[in-house]
Amino acid sequence: MWQEIIYPVAFVLLVLLPAPLLGNYIYRVFEGKTRWLAPVERATLACCGTDGREQDWKSYALSLLAFNGAGFGLLFLILMAQGLLPLNPQQLPGLSWQLAFNTAVSFMTNTNWQAYSGEASLSYFSQMVGLTTQNFVSAATGAAVAVALFRGIARQQTINLGNFWQDLVRFCLYVLLPMSLILALVLVWQGVPQSLSAYLPFHGVEGQEQLLPLGPAASQIAIKQLGSNGGGFFGINSAHPFENPTALSNWLEMVTLLTIAAAMVFTLGRYVKDMAHSRAIVIAMTIMLALGLFVSITQEMKLDPALTHLASEAGNWEGKESRFGPVLSSIWEVATTAASNGSVNSMHDSFAPLSGMVAMINMLLGEVVFGGVGAGIYGMMLFVLLTVFLCGLMVGRTPTYLGKRLGITEMKWVVASMLVMPVGVLVIGGVTLLMPDASTIIGHDGPHGLSRLIYAYASAAGNNGSAFAGFAAGDNWQCIAIGLAMLLGRFGYIIPVLAIAGQLARAPRQETSEGDFPISGPLFVTLLIITVLLIGGLSFLPVLALGPVAEHLMLGAF
Repeated sequence: MWQEIIYPVAFVLLVLLPAPLLGNYIYRVFEGKTRWLAPVERATLACCGTDGREQDWKSYALSLLAFNGAGFGLLFLILMAQGLLPLNPQQLPGLSWQLAFNTAVSFMTNTNWQAYSGEASLSYFSQMVGLTTQNFVSAATGAAVAVALFRGIARQQTINLGNFWQDLVRFCLYVLLPMSLILALVLVWQGVPQSLSAYLPFHGVEGQEQLLPLGPAASQIAIKQLGSNGGGFFGINSAHPFENPTALSNWLEMVTLLTIAAAMVFTLGRYVKDMAHSRAIVIAMTIMLALGLFVSITQEMKLDPALTHLASEAGNWEGKESRFGPVLSSIWEVATTAASNGSVNSMHDSFAPLSGMVAMINMLLGEVVFGGVGAGIYGMMLFVLLTVFLCGLMVGRTPTYLGKRLGITEMKWVVASMLVMPVGVLVIGGVTLLMPDASTIIGHDGPHGLSRLIYAYASAAGNNGSAFAGFAAGDNWQCIAIGLAMLLGRFGYIIPVLAIAGQLARAPRQETSEGDFPISGPLFVTLLIITVLLIGGLSFLPVLALGPVAEHLMLGAF
């Protein structure tokens, strides 16, 4: 019983306590006030061919799209030509073009959806040069967009939002690289392999010969957690004893998947010079996270009605590592779907229906409960602007946020971004149900099959990357359709966010008055949570009722 209380409380505290300090450091990095690697920074920017001159939102967006497009193309070629490239001791062949497209889009968009098994499909070269590189730069892209928005809010009567190349390099160099290096060394100490050796043959208990997969795992695991990338070096992810061997490694990987995302909320406070506002947003995020933890843990600590005659102890242990159990598995499930991370240490398909629904809701809301690195806070800022706008209209005043008037242009972009998840999940995902082999793809004809489908497309459009087992992710159509959902989920938010940043940067700042809607305190926190739940989740109420809710009600039949 004590684990159900102490573990989630300890987890939340470990995430939040370092957040203000790290958020302040990130602010100093982006504003060039931390320069202990200045020679390396200058050399890298020189190689990029940029002088650091500031850009307007359109130039910033074009640079971002060009860079991400080039990254996609390079990774696509690496995956297709894998069999001809070095560092491939197992002589693994290249991927099909559909799977290479899906994987390249996945890692470029910070989703890390894996329609393959890592140790059985990808060479060390593909893992290191292809995937790990994208883990760094996709996370840095999200952080750069968030900071461009912060600058747009903080500045006035200017078109400049910073320089994308400079922001990208600084975040990788001063934040992601040192933190990943430290975490990778700790993981190696805990037993995670970091090797270029070929897989080792051994004889199992029954005498059959098997291969023991190795590889440069620790370096990729560190950045996949810190960069909210997710995925895994091995097919079963952080449930694999090599990827997550000890209790300490489990806690480190679980906490670090939210560390930077939480810190960036306080980075916002430094830019707008209103830390109370940042604290209010963190409180709203934490309340929603705590609600998810409560539902998931209480559901997983109940016995499965179908297995009560076999159970020897409390809790739903199906699909969970005995090293972690229901409580730590539930914390990871809620955190990874709240954080847009997608890494797993248990099988989400085996969770109770309402626990699985918590994971779905975290993603369907647009990954704003802390969310991904940068992506979480800029997604939440869209709801903040919407909350302020609606409340301003209700009291009959011109909506104003931090001294900036919110006009029709800004709100058009906000509303456009709110359509991303419904289109990505209900429209693109719904096409799968029209396919003649739909039952084969989802693997189940009942409510659980619909849950698998909704989860998969929520994960794709939310740039999460986790999935329910049993979904045919490697199907050629699914590779393409899920790839399109991932692209929509990434750039369908980035472009509106940058456009809003450009609009706000040009606007003059007005003096705040007592009649302005407060953006801190209990009223703001309450209304923000209501807006997120109603506007973000209302579109998906019917499919949730037909999926996990119906499945939960069917449990009574046992």
